[in-house]
This record gives sequence, structure tokens and C-alpha cells, in this order.
Amino acid sequence: MSALLPPATIGIIGGGQLGMMTVREAQRMGYRTVVWDPDPDCPASRLTDDTIFAPFNDRNAATILVENSDVVTYEFENVDSATVERVEETTTVFPGSGILKIAQHRKKEKEELQKRGFPVVRHAVAQIGNEISQAISGIELPVVVKTTTAGYDGKGQTVLRSQNEVDEFLKLHTNGSREFVAEQFLDLQCELSCIAVRTKAGEVVAYPVSENMHRNNILHRTIVPARVSDKLAKQALELGASIIESFEMVGVLCVEMFVTKDGALLVNELAPRPHNSGHYTLDATTCSQFEALVRAVCGLPVPTPKLLSPCAMVNVLGKHLERLDVSRLSRQPGVKLHLYGKKRVEPNRKMGHITVLGESGAEVDKLVKEVETMIGEA
Repeated sequence: MSALLPPATIGIIGGGQLGMMTVREAQRMGYRTVVWDPDPDCPASRLTDDTIFAPFNDRNAATILVENSDVVTYEFENVDSATVERVEETTTVFPGSGILKIAQHRKKEKEELQKRGFPVVRHAVAQIGNEISQAISGIELPVVVKTTTAGYDGKGQTVLRSQNEVDEFLKLHTNGSREFVAEQFLDLQCELSCIAVRTKAGEVVAYPVSENMHRNNILHRTIVPARVSDKLAKQALELGASIIESFEMVGVLCVEMFVTKDGALLVNELAPRPHNSGHYTLDATTCSQFEALVRAVCGLPVPTPKLLSPCAMVNVLGKHLERLDVSRLSRQPGVKLHLYGKKRVEPNRKMGHITVLGESGAEVDKLVKEVETMIGEA
């Protein structure tokens, strides 16, 4: 199986921060890149060799991408799968539209995981008022009601803890065609993620399991290594590797997991691309998730990544920028700031991240608390 070598061109659908960081790693390795994004100010446009500024349903843009790319990937799963299918007609796309259709639809995702024997949260699918009411009553309160599509960073999610909250929710969704998944609300020990990589040759490697902490349904902090037993960490790694192998996916797959109070692992969601919880790999592993993506889609081997030190990642949102003292932060040993260069600032928009490295978990935790104080998240 021949590899695609530099200076071949990698096409990337999406020019956000994930695309930007993929471009940076690709160019470091000698590859050219072309990015397709509707936003002229997207982060990746500042780095890539060429940018196609057009809506994702623009057929002409898809043609231009194909004509200028030797292989194509995508940086987020909310792009229309029909767009990816159109590109696939004439060039290779990794991971491809198959896994994309599953990961961008919560119902299909849960059904497919269950069919393949992977553990998921108890749930029911509903569309209109009576169905939603029946689904909720069958699971018992509290429940998390999620839209089946267009859900990320907490969007499209509602936690219902009482019958009054259920009644108010039903008033808003008496009619309509939007589909929902009602999930059992779990009392969790923690949330984990496993980032697995599969090459064109079928080799699978995985990054150290990370522990994720959310605030307002947005990832706030990732801790590596996760503060769980070696046995549980091994199970999480095996689960992530088994899932990417089961789908025969080429590229990077993040498997988000719940750990229940009794130590059971349940799959929450799949993301078939580099993930926010893997940003620490840029500074704290021997091969970042973005380099791994480039290697995988180009047919190169992916070395087993090694963790260089305990670390944590803290997201920088728009609301943090006013308090962010770059000069002071830069003087902190073991702290690295990554800003994405986004021009539009919104309170909960991801504008960057901070990686914290230390000799021990305790040292990292101490530094993280100082960082959180600096950005107003203490």
C-alpha cells in the first residue's frame, strides 16, 4: 500500500481551529493544504496554501477542492454528509461519509453502537409531544433530552429534573418534526475520552485516556492521565480501539465515555476527527493528534504516542479574553497559550486553549488553579 508523500496536497473541509492545527502539522511535514470554509476569516485561512471561500453546499467549490487535493479529510462532523459524498465521487476522503452520517445523528449513533455490541446510555427516541412524554416516563426523571442532530458544546440539550420542567418542555414541542433522544440522567464518577487512530494499513494506536470536566455543557478542562484506576484506563483504551476497528475507520476518532458510580463504562458520543480533549497532545506527547491525522490519511504509519509529562488543557472562551493577561501567563513555567485568531468573539465561543505541564499531577493541578484564577474561572 503506497503512501502519499510530500509535497502532496491535503484538502480539508472546514477551516476552524482543528483545521488550522492540522494545516500546521501538515506543512511542518512538507505537505501542501487547501481548506474549504464559508468564512473568509476562518483560523486556517491564515496558514493554508489555498482557501476556497464558499458555502459547504456549493458544488463548484467541491469540484475545486477535488481538483486541487490528493486526499481529503474534514475537521468537524456537522458538515452535510451529502457534501462529503459529492467529494468522495472523485477523490478519497478519510474518514469518509459513512462514519460521518452516524456520528452526526444521535439516534443512528446509539443504534449502530448497540448493534455492534458497545455499551450506551439507556435512552428512547421521540418526535412529537406524546412520544416525548412517553419516552421520558419510560426512563424516569431526571432525563437529558437532546436533539438528534446539530448538537455540540451543549447545544440542543435540556436536562429535565421535575414534572413541571417536563410540562414546560412539552409546551414548546407539542407539534413539529424535530426528533429527540431522551437519555437517562446518570450520577457519574467522571467523564473520559479516548482518542484512537487507525491507519490505511489497519493499524490502531490510542492516546492516553483523558478525564474531562465540563462547565455549562462546554469542555472546560482535560486532565491527563485520567484520575482513574489502571484497570479502568485500560478498559477505556480497549473500548476506543475496538470501536475504531469495528467501523474500519481511517483517521482520528474520539470516543467520549461516561463512568458510572459503580465503574461501568458507557459510550456517550463519537467524533470522527481531532477533538478538543486531545489538544494537549500538541505539547505533551511525542506525536500530536493532528500529526496522527495527517499520517493516517496519507498512508504513513502512526507511532504509538508517548506522554511526556502529566498535563492538563483549559479552554479559553470569549468571556475569558478580557481577563487574559498574556504577558503574565507567558511567565508561568510549564504553561503554553494557544490562541486561534478568531475575530468574532462570543462569551462561550472557543477562542484558544492553555496547556499546563508539570512533574506530577499535583503540580499540574496547582498550576491549573492559578490559570483558572487568571481567566476568571476559579
